[in-house]
Amino acid sequence: MGRLNGKVAVITGAGRGIGKATAYLLAKEGAAVVVNDTDETVAAKSAKEIEASGGKTIYCVADIVNTKDADRLMDSAVEKFGGLNILVNCAGITRDAPIHKMTDQQWDMAIDVNLKGTFNCIRAAAKYMRKQGHNGRIINISSISGIRGAATQANYASAKGGIISLTKVVAHEWEQFGVTCNCVAYGPVDTRLTRAREDQDEEVAGEKLGIPLKTRKEMMERYAGRIMSPEDAAYPILFFAQDESWYITGNCLQAALGGFS
Repeated sequence: MGRLNGKVAVITGAGRGIGKATAYLLAKEGAAVVVNDTDETVAAKSAKEIEASGGKTIYCVADIVNTKDADRLMDSAVEKFGGLNILVNCAGITRDAPIHKMTDQQWDMAIDVNLKGTFNCIRAAAKYMRKQGHNGRIINISSISGIRGAATQANYASAKGGIISLTKVVAHEWEQFGVTCNCVAYGPVDTRLTRAREDQDEEVAGEKLGIPLKTRKEMMERYAGRIMSPEDAAYPILFFAQDESWYITGNCLQAALGGFS
């Protein structure tokens, strides 16, 4: 018996990284999973791997910055699996630059994908989750940068700090329906966003992903060479997704070595 048998979960940004690992873990625990990404190739691959392991899944290509796409994503879960119990807002992006060099496009993209996208998905889920006795689970992904800041991340840190505040607001507004809303503020996780920019060819919206090699070396030294894998990062999300976490809402779990305050 899986811990999430009979549940239906939507996971944004599930084609790669934390989102993909979370989709796999929640499906392993019995949830029917909707894999979301803007890239159909990776979304389809993620769903195929879940199916191959015995999980129940579909994928939905949608840009959560777009209100109609966010609505369509939630609708797809209900149309295919008959409900929506768990929403995990994993989609995110970095656009690092010092404030005096940060462009409007860099600011807007980080705020839109991380914060607006999370808001859009929660709002789109409202028609299914704001029902008496629903007892759903919303898990948002924040960052230690959103708590203590980080050089070159004015946009990302602002968005992730906003997600923490948004989490608390949703917890207040939806508590009457038994719906909990929590977030996890991660330290570095080994994904394409934290790998050395010089070692990657992939671009999104005209910019290379990753962080400068010098910054990555400093980061690895700060964390004694130990950072989480996406699979490590999925387990706190599983905890918040379970029925047994019903008494915890509006919280931000700091998942980072040395990240506590």
